[in-house]
Amino acid sequence: MTELVLPDVVRSGVSRPREVRTSAYWFTGPEGRVSLGELFGDRRRLVVQHAMPDRSPGEAVADREEIAAALRAGGTRLVLVSAAPYEKLAQYGRHLGWDLPVYSAAGTAFAADFPAQRRLAGLAPEPRGEEPGLTFFERRGRFVHHLDSIVLPYLDFLVLAGVADA
Repeated sequence: MTELVLPDVVRSGVSRPREVRTSAYWFTGPEGRVSLGELFGDRRRLVVQHAMPDRSPGEAVADREEIAAALRAGGTRLVLVSAAPYEKLAQYGRHLGWDLPVYSAAGTAFAADFPAQRRLAGLAPEPRGEEPGLTFFERRGRFVHHLDSIVLPYLDFLVLAGVADA
């Protein structure tokens, strides 16, 4: 089984994976109300695509190959999370033909609690407020760890996730 490439715990950003209380984060999705831990399903790793505050220092970057490998790693579940109400997300997803699970984090501190710590290499280094990106989690026994959060524009995400061509 391929290991998740992220994070390199000696890089800038997260000095080590941070344990997360899964009961602190609740989402609304097709199954109703679910916790962060339940978003994993039966997988060991979770990648959440969502808008997040950009707190990345200019020198903290991630390359495309690193992100693509993490998205394709075995045992990984990818979900889309938004602050929009679930009903709107589901309607939008049906209209666009999405096959990825979508969840609403409306009224939660999810995005604020997981700001970007790195940017895709080649993006402007100055923080610009709220940006689309990916947050990486891993379940280790009973515990969930936040591994990394990276600013990643939507089009780059679609290409790296294999949804669109470059």
